[in-house]
Amino acid sequence: ATILSANYISARLRDHYPTLYAGEHGHVAHECILDLRPFKESTGVMAEDVAKRLIDYSFHAPALSFPVPNTLMVEPTESESLYELDRFVDAMIAIRGEIRAIEQGR
Repeated sequence: ATILSANYISARLRDHYPTLYAGEHGHVAHECILDLRPFKESTGVMAEDVAKRLIDYSFHAPALSFPVPNTLMVEPTESESLYELDRFVDAMIAIRGEIRAIEQGR
């Protein structure tokens, strides 16, 4: 279940955040490592900023900057429901919208 959940998150976020260590067909293992490094240069937004914003959405912050600096390692547990996975993805998409607004000077 964790592999399916991690791949679900990776697929839903593919248009918003690059995923590191995806295989040839875009699949990940039991974790999804979201690459936030491009945002540091374009906006100054760091992984820590995104993690803190996730707390505002009532999520525990994922692993930060491991194994790659300025990334989030998302490891969904076997007990996460589809509702919670979607809620997390929706929060990450909303946060990406906030980052995009900074990129556009809004």
